[in-house]
Amino acid sequence: MLLAAEHDETSAEKIARHSDLLSRQLQSLREKMYPPEAQKKLKTFSSREVAGLLGVAESSLRQLSLNGEAVIPERLENGRRIYTLPQINELRRYLAEKRPADALRLDPRRRHGEKMQVLAVANFKGGSAKTTTTVHLAHYLALQGLRVLAIDLDPQASLSAMFGYQPEFDVDENQTLYAAIRYDDEERVPLSHVIRKTYFDGLDLVPGNLELMEYEHETPQAIAQGLSRGDGMFFRRMATVLKEVEDDYDVVLIDAPPQLGYLTLGALYAATGIVITVHPAMLDVSSMNQFLSMTSELLAVIEELEAA
Repeated sequence: MLLAAEHDETSAEKIARHSDLLSRQLQSLREKMYPPEAQKKLKTFSSREVAGLLGVAESSLRQLSLNGEAVIPERLENGRRIYTLPQINELRRYLAEKRPADALRLDPRRRHGEKMQVLAVANFKGGSAKTTTTVHLAHYLALQGLRVLAIDLDPQASLSAMFGYQPEFDVDENQTLYAAIRYDDEERVPLSHVIRKTYFDGLDLVPGNLELMEYEHETPQAIAQGLSRGDGMFFRRMATVLKEVEDDYDVVLIDAPPQLGYLTLGALYAATGIVITVHPAMLDVSSMNQFLSMTSELLAVIEELEAA
C-alpha cells in the first residue's frame, strides 16, 4: 500500500511533502540548539573600544564615569569598565550637547532639513554577497550612531535569519513589506506595523519570507485592473510607504532579491543610492554589466511614465 501511495503521488505533492519534512526537521534542530526564549545579543564594549568609536580620549570616559555623568558602565572584577550600545549612544548625545563644535561628529544623526537616505543593495546574480553586505553595512552604520532600518526584500529571507528571525517560524502572514505595499486595501497595514527591533540599538528590521512573491504575482493583474496609479503605482509604492517612517530613521538599507522584478524596481525607484555587489571575476563582472544595461532600460521606461 505504501508503494502504491508513493506511486500515485504527484510531483507537486512529493515536493510539498519533502518541504514539510525538512521544515519540521529544521524546527526540531533549532529547538534542540536554542531554547524557546533564546535571543541574539550584542557584545559589550570596553572603554578603549568606546573611545575609538566616539573619537574621544579613554581618560575622558574614565572621568565621566568617576563623576557619575551621562552613563554608569558596568565594572568587571578586574576593574575594567564595559558599555552597552544603548549606553554608547547615550554618551554620544551627552557629549554632543557638551561639545557643540564636535556635535556632528559625535552624533551623526541627520539634522532638520536633511533627507533620509535609502540604499538598495542589488544585483541580479545570486551569490554576490548582497545580504552579507547589507547586514555588515547595517551593523557599521548603527555602531556610528545612525538610526537604521533594514528591509529584507528577498523571499529567501537570509537577512531576516541573520538577525535571528526564521522566516518559516517567526514571520507570519502579512508581516513583511508586502503587507504595507499590497494592493488589497482591507489587508494592507502601515509600515510601522511590520517593523521589528533587533539586538542592535538603533537598528530595526522589516523581515521577509516567501509571502513577498505575492507582489510579483499580483502586480500584472493590478496594472490591468487600473489599481496601480499615482503614488500607488507599482514602482512608487515602496517609496510612498517609506515616507511614513522617515522621521524615525537616517538610513534605510534594502536587501533586494536577485532578479529585476517588481520588488527590485520599487527598491531602485525608492533609493537615493545603489550598492551593486560583485565578485572580482569575469563572469560576475559580465553579469553586473547585464544588470546595469537592463536596469537602465527599465528605469528609462519609468522615467517616461513619470514625465507623462
